[in-house]
Amino acid sequence: MRKASASPCVLLLIVLFVGGCAKKGDPVRETIDAVVKAANARDTAALLTRVAPDFEAADGASRLDVEVRLNQYFAAYEIFNVTVSDVQIERGEGAALVRLRAQLSGQPRAVGGLSGLLPSDAKYDFEMRLMYDGEAWKITWAAWAPVSP
Repeated sequence: MRKASASPCVLLLIVLFVGGCAKKGDPVRETIDAVVKAANARDTAALLTRVAPDFEAADGASRLDVEVRLNQYFAAYEIFNVTVSDVQIERGEGAALVRLRAQLSGQPRAVGGLSGLLPSDAKYDFEMRLMYDGEAWKITWAAWAPVSP
């Protein structure tokens, strides 16, 4: 039986919300940490407050596509954890480029054979663009690639 992989678009947003410790006062890192916190809580609404209305992923997914995928993904897992490492932030005037590695782990729900179809762990490298909209930093674009074991 073929195992399904987690949707990279969903993983990207989760990674953003599940960051490690941030330097106090770094609003870009605080945005990433807020995304990670929301993902670990499986809180789609909180996560999406950090995603720009015109968000577009490298695969063409829109903010609405991400919302649907997040709801499906969070519903499929009993336990879900994200940690990030190797966070690199390049800043410009009102913009930032963030690169990081996300480690996702969890326990799929034992319903309808999901545990045999969903991965219990995965690693992805992410690249994201964030923009300051005058009130908050928001993710406007994201790309990801699986890390080979």
